Amino acid sequence: MTNHTIYQGARVLVGDPRAGSFQDVDVEVVEGRIARLGRDLEAEGAQVVDVGWAWIIPGFVDAHQHMWQATMRGLTADFTLADYVWVIRRNHSGIHRAADVYNGTLGAAVGLLDSGTTCSVDYNHCIVTPDHADAGLEAFVESGIRGVWCYGLYDQPAATRTFTSVEQRIADAHRVRNTRSSDLEDRVRFGIAPTEMSLVGIDQVAREMQVGRDLDCLIHTHTNARWRPGYPSEIQQLAQAGLLWSHQLHSHCNTADAADLALLAEFGCKVSSTPETELGMGMGYPIAAAADRAGVAAGLGTDIQSNNSPDMFTAMRLMLSGERARSNQKALEEVGIYEMEGLQLKAADVMHYATLGGAIGLGLESECGSIDVGKAADLVLIDRRGPRLNPSLDPLSTIVMNATIADVDTVVVGGEVVKCGGRMRADLLEKATRGLQESGAYIREQSQAYGGLVPPKPDWWGADTAGSGAPTTKA
Repeated sequence: MTNHTIYQGARVLVGDPRAGSFQDVDVEVVEGRIARLGRDLEAEGAQVVDVGWAWIIPGFVDAHQHMWQATMRGLTADFTLADYVWVIRRNHSGIHRAADVYNGTLGAAVGLLDSGTTCSVDYNHCIVTPDHADAGLEAFVESGIRGVWCYGLYDQPAATRTFTSVEQRIADAHRVRNTRSSDLEDRVRFGIAPTEMSLVGIDQVAREMQVGRDLDCLIHTHTNARWRPGYPSEIQQLAQAGLLWSHQLHSHCNTADAADLALLAEFGCKVSSTPETELGMGMGYPIAAAADRAGVAAGLGTDIQSNNSPDMFTAMRLMLSGERARSNQKALEEVGIYEMEGLQLKAADVMHYATLGGAIGLGLESECGSIDVGKAADLVLIDRRGPRLNPSLDPLSTIVMNATIADVDTVVVGGEVVKCGGRMRADLLEKATRGLQESGAYIREQSQAYGGLVPPKPDWWGADTAGSGAPTTKA
């Protein structure tokens, strides 16, 4: 990697993507950071790359992702959330070896990079043993992606349990944070992912969230995510217990109302929506736009690669369409199409969520999320020469509504080119693909012992038992 590069001749999305400010400027990268933006830049010794064919946008930031699940791609396409919890969380997670967590994490991260996502959170709730934690972090670091790796404290339903108490899990989270500091520098930060309150209750959640406070790291949660008649707001419970503070990223929040969002805004919390799973699995409408209007920073995530592609273009379009469908329906029924006052959510808003909004959620807005001098050179070069992207009367809207992964020519993370000419770096691509294939075959084989890839639900399974029992003892 050269330490000094000038990308010359492109149209560049400068500053907060919501402003939509495409400028004809060169981008100078020195030691992995954006040194200058300007016309006709020159510098002795710099490698000059002519990219007059490109739009340059900031790398996408995925604000909710469970990377280990890339080992089961395509499995959950026709699942509800309840199906997912039973099959993935309660069955297949427990048979994942440390090697499978490594393969899933590396494969998912490479898929994200290939799609133009240069930064991601990883909510790793497949930590069966300390080796699983180490493997997940190692793969995340090795991939070269920027982001926050979150130690998930969820109690895995494995046949043999290494961790027999939440205290042991918390101790292992401290071990990872304290002994793997060399991995937790520069591109990768450490975070905590508490168990869902709907599974373990407020008291255990309080103990787990305290770990994040003690370690001064991001807390990434599933919050207000499970519709159930009469179930009290988790956001309200957290507020009453004094458990809301700014370095928190709450994912989903589909059941949040105006009072909930006001609390998140009051305490400076952030949210992330995952439109593909939320709309497809029956979780409710994505909350990002409502949160944004309430003063809560919002990002987008692609969630689970057992179901979704790692493609932020799809997430942006689904967010846009889903929110417009929800907000437009009332107007259609009350006044009709010709009396509607226009669309609240704009293409520029979802581009913001997919970039700077996500970076704010991860606490990395000073590093990435926009193209500004001083920030890391996390860049995506979109080839704008094809018929699908021409003529472009508005580049930002064209990217949001028309671009696909096929248009992502070059991906740069911290000045390092990981994709060029439409192809990922060969060593990463080969290793990631091989590992995913090996682990996928292993999961398929091992799952036969308890009913196959989609094991039948037992009579005892339901909302009241989702947090207890294991397939090896009750199925």
